[in-house]
Amino acid sequence: MRRASLVLLLVALVATVSWFAREAQNRRVLLPDRGEWITTDPDSQYHMRRLERALDETGEVAAVDPRLNAPEGAAIPWPPYYTRLLHTLLAPFAPEQGRASWVERAVGSAACVASVLTSLLALLVAWRLAGAAAGIAAGLLHALNGAAIEYGKLGNGDHHAYVSLLAGIVLALASAGFSGTALNSRGRGALYGAFAGAVAGIALGTWVASLILVVQVQVALFVLLLVNTRRPLAGLGAFALAFHVAALALASPAILASPWTATHPWIVVNLSWFHLVYLAAGALLFVPLALRPQGPKLRRWMPAFTVAVVTLATLWTAYSDAAPARGVREGFEWVSRVDSFMARIGESQPLVRDGDLSPLLRTLGFAGFVLPLAWLVLANLTRRGEFELLPWVVSLPLLGLQAFGQARFAEGLALALAVGVGVALARGMSAKLPGKVPFAAQTALAGVVALGLAWPALARSVEKWSVRDEAIRSERPATLGARLAAEWIGAQPPRSTGETVLALWSHGHVIERLAERGSLATNFGSYVGEAGFRASPRLLLEEDEATLTSEMERFAVRFAIVDSDLPNALNTLLDGVEPERRSRYVATGSERGGEVLPAWFRTFGARALFDGEVFGPETAGIRAWGRLRLVWSAPLLDPGRPLRGPRDLAPAASVWELVAGAELAARGNAGERFEVELDLALPNGRRVRWRDHALVGADGTATLRVPYATDAPNGTARVERAVGRVGSTRVAMLTIPQSAVLGGTRVEFTR
Repeated sequence: MRRASLVLLLVALVATVSWFAREAQNRRVLLPDRGEWITTDPDSQYHMRRLERALDETGEVAAVDPRLNAPEGAAIPWPPYYTRLLHTLLAPFAPEQGRASWVERAVGSAACVASVLTSLLALLVAWRLAGAAAGIAAGLLHALNGAAIEYGKLGNGDHHAYVSLLAGIVLALASAGFSGTALNSRGRGALYGAFAGAVAGIALGTWVASLILVVQVQVALFVLLLVNTRRPLAGLGAFALAFHVAALALASPAILASPWTATHPWIVVNLSWFHLVYLAAGALLFVPLALRPQGPKLRRWMPAFTVAVVTLATLWTAYSDAAPARGVREGFEWVSRVDSFMARIGESQPLVRDGDLSPLLRTLGFAGFVLPLAWLVLANLTRRGEFELLPWVVSLPLLGLQAFGQARFAEGLALALAVGVGVALARGMSAKLPGKVPFAAQTALAGVVALGLAWPALARSVEKWSVRDEAIRSERPATLGARLAAEWIGAQPPRSTGETVLALWSHGHVIERLAERGSLATNFGSYVGEAGFRASPRLLLEEDEATLTSEMERFAVRFAIVDSDLPNALNTLLDGVEPERRSRYVATGSERGGEVLPAWFRTFGARALFDGEVFGPETAGIRAWGRLRLVWSAPLLDPGRPLRGPRDLAPAASVWELVAGAELAARGNAGERFEVELDLALPNGRRVRWRDHALVGADGTATLRVPYATDAPNGTARVERAVGRVGSTRVAMLTIPQSAVLGGTRVEFTR
């Protein structure tokens, strides 16, 4: 009874601390005049879109999305199991009215639930391995791990927190399966192996990179094969066979449904035949040991046989001209390719950058610094025969190398780090503290030490708690602006099927869900299509209107979203087009932003920031756009992006529409100047002037292409004044019908 009460107390404590940190550092955004919060996390937006499609399509999880790599469409890189789980849990409660906002809140809370459960898993696993002191330390270390909080905070609906929960369950089951009683029993070994494999298969059907989880278990199994040469482990073969068979069985539905099996049958980064064969080969490898676990010759030769099989498979893959081998090589080339756009993302940066330890401290706390020592403690205990620790001994260096290479993988390390440090701390305390120190005091001391190791995240959570409902102040204005722009576009009826939206790739998922149109470039990067992903930066950097509009028509682009953060993405855009053009646009700086040169202000993106005008001296040969019109401007201003002066702040985002443009014609004497000037007003108070001119030709006619209508709104922009002038005497107010602007028809200018 006393033990049960302690378990409940510590479970309640860890759950509360875990929720507190994820609530304090939440990603919820409360916009003005909105009754419900939203999230701007892009991957969460795509999970919401996929769930909404499943709700509309009677539970079917789509494998292809026509809005990716628009207008062609593309296969979805994510396997279906996370969406299937969300649909199973949420579909019975999904309302018919207001479903979009309900889905946003439900999915935006899912990662927090998974992350809190993972904190509790850390508590229970470490407790089982080394007692209550280890449990409370591990639970608190995960609850206050910066990476786990980042991916598990409220407002984040991405799948990574759920994947980490699944990975933790696999390692916990493997740990239990490697205990003395299980390793010496074929029945128990098979049972633990089957459960661990089943969860690993679900993880693989949730996120393809979970293959590294399978590899971790396989490495641990190989270590046990070496141990098996000296003393028989009756349950080892049964565990290994059951693990691979169960993983294959649970992952197979996702593999068989994967669209990548048809287009890239042996790719590594998406589910393909490679994964099915890989798991099947693992199962076949352990069939002899499962059938004859006590055979002395088999036990002695099994490690060498395993090395030989792996070596031959590797050599065949590397040098064979067979289609599967070529496909696997192409897959590894793909997974090893470093896209320049990904290299600039914060989560793709290493945890230690140019000697700066602050990212490591912020992400892993002080626990990251004691990780090597904790690993040595666990490795030494494993060497002495505590094979329950082996899965964690194997996982820590593999996950640690991933995390130190790219910060995005630190969340996957969080659980193993917590368990490893918690167990090492408890073992060290039991060895060093006097034997008469009360059990409760040891547990409390371990908790205090854990809080100290996690101090950076704890301090940040306490600091943010009082302003947790003011997330709008910490969100980038450009991110919020793009969200509002996508919502506005989504409210506009389409004029044709397959319309797409041009924007920075970082806004792709919000466009696909909320603008209800295809994205030219998306957050999935070039993995879902090169053409559109390369076209987006090329169009944003295009200086010639004819080329720009022609390419927009080729990709079915109707709207373009230009946000105030565009200058900061300039180097990334250049990497996506022609890096050698950097000397034309960037004076200094190769990371975010940089000092721009005057030529950059001639590009589409820069002109869109300045209401269509060219700012600065590079105006030679520039005319007003005749086919692009400003149709929406964000009510939010970006205080960090002054335009023409300190008081002229850029709107957080603007929307431009491609139209045919009315052909405005005027008659006059040859050589006379035909001028048109329009004054526009937008609801956010912004006022824009459009002006252009043409000379009357020898035939007595001058024509101008005008993108704005005077008899109807241009999106949210209205023309308040429209004046035409021929020469110095003929002046008249203009009437330009919307039908002419959309149809490209001719309008005669008459006084």
